[in-house]
Amino acid sequence: MMTGWCAGCSRTFWEEHEFRAVATCAEFNDVLVGFNPDVLLLDLVLPDGNGLDICRELRKNGQFEKLFVLMLTASDQNQHVEQGYAAGANDYIRKPFVPFEVKSKISNCKKIISYQNKLYSAFNYQLEFSKRLYLLNRLIQTNVNVADIGELIREFESFNEIVDTEYIEVILIQDGAPSTLLRKSFDQDRVFLSYEQIRKKTRLFDEKKLLMTSIRIRSGEKDLFCCIAPIAFNHSVSGFFVLQRDIPFDQEERNMITLCTDFMDIMLERLIAQKELARRYDLYRDEIAKVRTIQVSFLPDFKKIVGYDVASIFLPAEDISGDFFDGFFLDDEVYQFVLCDVSGHGVASSYIGNEIRSLFRTLSLRKLSPAFIIGAVNEMVSRDIAGLYYFGTVIVCQLNVRTGEVLFSSGGHPPAILFRSGQAACTLLSKTGPLVGFFEKGDFKDTAFVMKSGDALLLYTDGVPETFSSDGRDLFGEDRLVQVFFDSASLSSQDVMRTIVSSVNEFSGYGVQEDDITMICIKTN
Repeated sequence: MMTGWCAGCSRTFWEEHEFRAVATCAEFNDVLVGFNPDVLLLDLVLPDGNGLDICRELRKNGQFEKLFVLMLTASDQNQHVEQGYAAGANDYIRKPFVPFEVKSKISNCKKIISYQNKLYSAFNYQLEFSKRLYLLNRLIQTNVNVADIGELIREFESFNEIVDTEYIEVILIQDGAPSTLLRKSFDQDRVFLSYEQIRKKTRLFDEKKLLMTSIRIRSGEKDLFCCIAPIAFNHSVSGFFVLQRDIPFDQEERNMITLCTDFMDIMLERLIAQKELARRYDLYRDEIAKVRTIQVSFLPDFKKIVGYDVASIFLPAEDISGDFFDGFFLDDEVYQFVLCDVSGHGVASSYIGNEIRSLFRTLSLRKLSPAFIIGAVNEMVSRDIAGLYYFGTVIVCQLNVRTGEVLFSSGGHPPAILFRSGQAACTLLSKTGPLVGFFEKGDFKDTAFVMKSGDALLLYTDGVPETFSSDGRDLFGEDRLVQVFFDSASLSSQDVMRTIVSSVNEFSGYGVQEDDITMICIKTN
């Protein structure tokens, strides 16, 4: 900027730089409207202004933040130089100047500007790369639990935001044949070659080759650069990513593509394993449903007991239960009830329970008392399942349907509840022996009583009193059960069952049932 020294160096400047020379502040402001300089040679003394003031104004404007300002001064006083630096000048040139010095300083400015531009470009590239890496990470995080391969593939419809591609095609080999699950062009004005077209021209889609391949192919009158990335599963190719554009893919982009195919490899393995697991789970559920049907078919029909109102309820915590109950006539007059709770719940407990049920069926004879039968079953169970750490609690009740006489024995089971109508009171019938299957030799005893008109007997498993409250701080307990049974004893056996279950559910806040619940209610008509 400014005055007659421009003529002496303008040829040099014009050869290597785009140059504007002005003599006044007004001309300078007019030039700035359409010209954005990299270097400004600014004289301190101007016809219509002060170079320091111009420098200060420029530094206030963010547009000229990177502008190199070289102050021109004829003064030998350091004060002027210091004022120039304070105003925002980068350097100064003393007058009369030497053209070589001016050219050298401008060349240095040019180098610095070049370095700055490279650094800025590198920063922008890294920023863009970080953005694309973030988008890739988000795609992975969002779909890491996806359950459908089609849903996962659809996420790549915006893949051009991650890798700058003009075309994407995703192919999976299913049942030995390639199938295109996604094909999308991001440039509708270009013609791209599909997987099938490229496959006919080349042998790049090798199912044994696990490395990425880049080729240049001809499409119409233009060349396309194609990146073929294999998707692997179990060390063999199970599909391909096909990307195309008009410039080659650089190494960082290839790395991004590799990350995508690696993610697809992992997801394919998980989805295939998940599909197989679901298939096996369905088979398991079918088998469990059959077992449950069989288990329910074993339940006795208490309607055959004339003169008594008998109802039961059977609520497994899982699909099948370790609880079971049974009932059958030992002769024309004596009906035997069996209620058993095997430790745990589920398939194993159900199997053990079925074995115990079979033993009770086999060993129950009219001349044998409940205590003797439980003892015989205990001895066989203790011997047969030793080391499996399974045991059970059991109640055996023999009811003479003609006389109302009951012979009762319990092996470690929660106490039965006997309601006496005449006394309007409940009595607990405690256990008369140890757990079944725990010790081979157990001492079991019988208890005898007579059920009269209006009396009721409740047999139940520990899933009822051991139900937790909604806050998990309290148990339903025997006292609540006795009270509910007492309050509902005048109802039918079926309604007694419903009342107890309703009370238990309300107490637990209708939460998840943690244990099997089984009950039998026997009432005299």
